[in-house]
Amino acid sequence: MKTLFTVLLAIATMIALPACSKQEQEEAREQAQSTIEKATEATKDAAGDAADYARDVAERAGDYLSDSAITTRIKAALFKADQVSAGDINVETINGHVVLSGVVATDAEADLAEQLAEGIEGVKSVENDIEVRD
Repeated sequence: MKTLFTVLLAIATMIALPACSKQEQEEAREQAQSTIEKATEATKDAAGDAADYARDVAERAGDYLSDSAITTRIKAALFKADQVSAGDINVETINGHVVLSGVVATDAEADLAEQLAEGIEGVKSVENDIEVRD
């Protein structure tokens, strides 16, 4: 909005030039040109900032989608494994770091769930918070 105002001011200055002396006209033209150049630079800066913001948002969205995909792959692997009560295990993924929680019947089941999670592409670490029923 400020850039638009600046450009309009420069145009208005150029329109008013005929009522001024030649020196005043030249100074006004130079000032108008300077104002237009500043407005152009400000517009380029704003466009660059917008592009940076868009890249950042896209990157964060990609991270979220990757985490979601990792969680889905782990859940699928747990459901495929007959030795694991997949419905009793919660999976949360944040930036590739996985946290397993829930309650299972045996230590072996908890360990297998952890091994399955570690085998999924994109997993950086696994925290096994699965509890074993006594």
